[in-house]
Amino acid sequence: MTNKKHYKLYKSGKNWCVMAITALALTVSLTGVASADTTVDTAQAETSLAQSSASDATQIESTDAKIGESETNQSNQNNQQGNISTQQATDQKANSVTPKSTEISTPVKDGWVQESNGWTFYKNGKTDLGRTYSYLPTITSNGKGSGSNWYLTDNGVIQTGVQKWADTYYYFDPSTYLRVDNDYRQSQWGDWYMFGKDGRIATKVYQWASTYYYFDPSTYLRVDNDYRQSQWGDWYMFGKDGRIATKVYQWAGTYYYFDPSTYLRVNNDYRQSQWGDWYLFGNDGRILSGVHRWAGSVYYFDPSTYLRVDNDWREGLYFGVDGRLVNGGFSTRVINWFLQREGKITYSMYGSRTGADGTADCSGSMTMALRTAGASAPQIIYSTESLHGYLRNNGYYLAYEGMGTPQLQYGDIIIWGHKAASLGGNGHTVVVTGTGDNPTVISTCYLTKGQRGTAIQEVGYDWYWHDHNTPYQYVYRLANQARN
Repeated sequence: MTNKKHYKLYKSGKNWCVMAITALALTVSLTGVASADTTVDTAQAETSLAQSSASDATQIESTDAKIGESETNQSNQNNQQGNISTQQATDQKANSVTPKSTEISTPVKDGWVQESNGWTFYKNGKTDLGRTYSYLPTITSNGKGSGSNWYLTDNGVIQTGVQKWADTYYYFDPSTYLRVDNDYRQSQWGDWYMFGKDGRIATKVYQWASTYYYFDPSTYLRVDNDYRQSQWGDWYMFGKDGRIATKVYQWAGTYYYFDPSTYLRVNNDYRQSQWGDWYLFGNDGRILSGVHRWAGSVYYFDPSTYLRVDNDWREGLYFGVDGRLVNGGFSTRVINWFLQREGKITYSMYGSRTGADGTADCSGSMTMALRTAGASAPQIIYSTESLHGYLRNNGYYLAYEGMGTPQLQYGDIIIWGHKAASLGGNGHTVVVTGTGDNPTVISTCYLTKGQRGTAIQEVGYDWYWHDHNTPYQYVYRLANQARN
């Protein structure tokens, strides 16, 4: 028997190990007979074999124990290395220094801040939304001031110039940012506006700089060279520089006079101008030229200079040294009949027609006025149809017929309506009381719709004729204008 050792590799964990294995080689005799020596040897061999096996078993156990110990040591070593790595990582984390952030923290905006779109007011980094009028710390164009003031802001941004707020407009000074009161300022788009004592944009009549102006309610712009109605109903003239006009003022192709105390237009009065001359202004305020009645007398005013004519003949009439009409009494008496009954006659075509019962119509009144002035006794109370003949019989001639605008003279009697078509409401008759560019007439009429005591009216002829749709007319004139 021979012992042979073999070596075998095996893996324990991550490590390869070597184990010795003893192979027993037994040579058996093919003879089948054993001698005593052989038996002894066999017993010794068995003993040796047992000892060898025990030795090998001991060696195997020792090797296994070492492998186990190696595996345990390796495991412990691995655990220790893991623990060391973990500890090192923990130590490195503990000992590591967190780098400082390179980002710079932005301070929270508060109060006034100068920005690209202007000064902006912040409260803890936020602005008010929309438009607000607020009591805020003082700010000027150069920076913050002391105290507080009222400012208009839009989303926090301060506003200047003309700004809409609370359904109207205000002006905020571009330097102080404060609201402007009682001043005339130019807007950011170039136009000028007036802002009142409470800061609101002014409209209609407004007093400023020791005079009065008018500002259009729609455009808010100053009105120049126009006649406007005030907020309290009266009408005023505003000049070429916007200031309220006084005394003589030229407008709309003629001249007017505005009282220096009341600023109202003066009607039917004789007034002294700012340069000293005197002028007569009619019922509609326009300056008068030609023959006109004033203060119970008749005067003549030159059509070029508008000055009263003294000691001269005009339109067939003579005016004395004080300007009053010297002759022409017949026409004056016709006119005076109407003047003396103003406020006393009620219009009617069905009463006396002459004013005898307090009622009259146009042709009945003219019949009685002519008769009172010195005309022949009428055969009847004439109508607009039959009045033509009565006029011809009393010194009148037909000076004009048609639908144009004749040059009227003092005392002319006019009949409206074609002959044979002027009865009743189709015709009318008047007498001329004033001539020139603004002729006037007087008559008994229906202008006041029959209102009691108001039938006799003196009005501007041009207006009256157009109000009646420019009817066909006949103009009768005295052959002797100076007839007394």
